[in-house]
Amino acid sequence: MAIVLLLSTYEQGHQPLGIAAPAAALRAAGHDVSAFDLAVQSISSDQLLDAAARADLIGISTPMHTAARLGVRVARQLQASSDRSDRIVFYGHAANSLRDLGLGRAVSGDVDLQLVALADGGDASVVPLFDREARLTPDRSLLPPLDQYARYRSADGDTHLAGYVEATRGCAHRCTHCPLTPIYGGRLRLNGAAAVLTDIDQQVAAGAEHITFGDPDFLNAPQLAVELLEAASTAHPQLTFDATIKVEHLLEHRALLPQMACCGVTFITSAFESVDDQLLDVLDKGHTAADLDTALGLAELAGIALRPTWLPFTPWTSPQHYLDLLQFVETRQLVDVTPPVQLGLRLLAPDDSPLVAPMREMGALVDYDTDGLTWNWRHADPRMDDLQGELARLAEMQADFATIKRAACEVLGINPWPDINAPHLHRPGLTEDWFC
Repeated sequence: MAIVLLLSTYEQGHQPLGIAAPAAALRAAGHDVSAFDLAVQSISSDQLLDAAARADLIGISTPMHTAARLGVRVARQLQASSDRSDRIVFYGHAANSLRDLGLGRAVSGDVDLQLVALADGGDASVVPLFDREARLTPDRSLLPPLDQYARYRSADGDTHLAGYVEATRGCAHRCTHCPLTPIYGGRLRLNGAAAVLTDIDQQVAAGAEHITFGDPDFLNAPQLAVELLEAASTAHPQLTFDATIKVEHLLEHRALLPQMACCGVTFITSAFESVDDQLLDVLDKGHTAADLDTALGLAELAGIALRPTWLPFTPWTSPQHYLDLLQFVETRQLVDVTPPVQLGLRLLAPDDSPLVAPMREMGALVDYDTDGLTWNWRHADPRMDDLQGELARLAEMQADFATIKRAACEVLGINPWPDINAPHLHRPGLTEDWFC
C-alpha cells in the first residue's frame, strides 16, 4: 500500500474532479489517499510539507493552464523544503508542458490508470494512455463541501449549490488551440452512465441543486447526453443543468435542444471564439461567423440561455475583427453574459500546441516563457499587443463593457460608435466566470 497525496490548485470554481476521480481509482487499488484543494482550503506551509513528507506519491492536478502554473509553485515549494521531485507527478490536460521543468514526472490521457500504476511501484508512460473502460464513481469524501465552491445563479438572481460531472473524457474534435488536441487527437471515451448518475446522486445528497456537465463537448456523444439528462431529471426533478457545446453541434443536433430544456438545462456555454472566418478556420472550429446567429436563435427558441466564450487576441486577429467582435457582443445583447476577462484573453501557445508551427512560420513567436508555460508572441500590428495589455488591466478592475469599448477605440484610433441602450438581461449562470 502506498500513501498518496493529491493536490488541486484550481478547477474553474467547482469541486475538483481532478481529485475525486483518481482518489476512487487509487482507493479501489488499496492505496491510502489524502487530498487538499488549495483553491479553497487554508492550508499552512507546515501542514502541506508534513503531508508531503509522509507521502510515497504526490499528485498535482493540472487540468488546465492556470492550474499548471499554480501547480509549479506548489512543486517548487515542496522541492525547496526537501527534494520531492522523485515523488511528484503532474497529471491532467496541461501536464505535458511541465515535463521538462525538473520538478517531477508528468502524465496525461487516462491519468487514473497511470497514478495507480505509479502507486503500485510501476512506471509512468511518457505518452498519453487510453482505454475504453468505464471509470469508477468519483470519491468526493476527501473534498470540502459544495458550499465552498461557485454556485448556480438562476435568472431571478437566486443562488443554489452546484455540482459537477463529466460524462466523457477526451474529445472527438481537434480544435488547434485546445489543450486536449495534442493529448487525445480526436479520441473520445465514455465514463459510463452508471458512474455519472451515481456521482450526481451523491452530489444531490450533499445539497446540489444544479449540475454542470463539464465535458469539453456534451454532444460529442448525443445519445448518452440525452439518456443522462432524462435519467437525472427523473430521479431529481428539481435539478437544473448546464453544459458546454460546440456551435457545430448546436446546429447539427438542434432537434435535441427543446428536449434538453425540458430536462432542466438552463444555459449552455459555447466557444464562439471569433467573428472572423479566417481565424475560425485556423482554429479548426467547424463553424463560421454566420453560424453564431443561428446558434443564438436556436438556443433562444428552445428557452436556453447561450453564454459564448471568446478568443479575441491571436496573431491572426486584425484590429477591425476585434472591433467587429465588440459590435457583435453589443448588438446581440450579449454584454451581460460576457465577463470583462473574456474580451482581453490572449492566445496561449504551450510547446505542444499545433499552432506553434504556423506562428513560427509567420514570424510571430518571440521566445518560450518557461514560467508562463507558453510561447510569447507578438502581433504584426503593435497596437493589438498594446490593446490586449490595456484590456487585461481593465478586466482585473472589472471594467464595464462601455469602458472596454472606449479603450479599444482609443488605442485603435477610431471614434466609438453610439452605445446601444439595451435592457439588462438576467440570464442563468455560475457565480465564477469561465477562465482557462
